[in-house]
Amino acid sequence: MKKILLTTLLLVTPLANAMNAVMYQPQLRDTTVSDAQWQSVLNKLKGQGIDTLVLQWTRYDDAFREGDSRAWLEHKAQLTTASGLKLVIGLAADGQFFERQKQPLPALENYLNLLRADDVSVAKRWVEVLGKNAIAGWYISSELDDRRWREPQMQQAAQDWLNKTRLSLAAVADKPVAVSSFFAGNMTPDSYSKWVTTLSLSGVKVWVQDGAGTQMLNEAERSLYLKAPSAGKVIELFRQDKQAKVFKATPAPAQYQEKWLATPVPPGQDRIYFSLRYMNAASGVLAL
Repeated sequence: MKKILLTTLLLVTPLANAMNAVMYQPQLRDTTVSDAQWQSVLNKLKGQGIDTLVLQWTRYDDAFREGDSRAWLEHKAQLTTASGLKLVIGLAADGQFFERQKQPLPALENYLNLLRADDVSVAKRWVEVLGKNAIAGWYISSELDDRRWREPQMQQAAQDWLNKTRLSLAAVADKPVAVSSFFAGNMTPDSYSKWVTTLSLSGVKVWVQDGAGTQMLNEAERSLYLKAPSAGKVIELFRQDKQAKVFKATPAPAQYQEKWLATPVPPGQDRIYFSLRYMNAASGVLAL
C-alpha cells in the first residue's frame, strides 16, 4: 500500500503548475489564415488568461505531413511560442484509430507499436523546428474511450503502450506527456475512475473530456464520471447537432464560455478548453 501511495504522489507532484490551455485542431482549410490573423487570436487568448496552446495533432494521416501545409503549421507554432504562450505538441493522428482499435489484442499491440513509432518520428521533427526549450509537452492524439478498453487485458495493453510511448518521447525531449479519455456510460463511474487511475500509472497525464458538448449523458450522470482522479479536464465549448449524420457542432453559448473562462483553474489540475475553433477569440478567423 505504501509503495502504491508513493507512486501516486510521484505522479501527482509534477502537476503543481497546472495549465490553463486551449486545444487547437488544425484543419487544412485553416492554411488561409494569415500571420496577422493568427497573432490577433493569440493576443485575445492571452487577454482571457490562456497560457498554453495544445495542438491536438500536427499530422493527421497525410495532412500536414509535408509541403506547404506543414510549413504553415510550423510557422504558426513558432509565432505562438514567440507570443509568450506555452506550446504542447500533439503528435500523429490516425483517422482510422477507432476502427483499428477493435483488432484482436496481438494485432492491436502491433498497431500501438506503429503509433508509437509515428509519434516519435513527428516529435523529432518538432525538436528540429522549435528546439527542446520551446516545447512544453507532448500530446498523444489517440483518444481512449470507455468501451473498447473495459477488459483488464485491454487496460493493461493501454497502460503499457502509454508507458512505452512516454519513455520513447523522453529520449527525444523529456517533457510531460498527456492523453485524453472520454466516457459514454459504457463503464460504471467507479470502474471508469479506477481505469483513469490505472492509465495514470503509465506516467502519462490523463485529461478527461467533460462530455458537455457531445451530450451523450445528462449533467447529473456526467458529474459522476468527472469525479475520476484525472490530471486535467477538457471543457467542451461546442454543442453537437445530434440530428446530423456527420459530426456538426456550434459554439456553446457565450455566457457559458465566459463563465468558464472566469473560473479559476483548480490547483494541480490542468484545464483544456476544446476547442479554439468555438471560442470568440477565433471568430471570423477559424471556420466552423
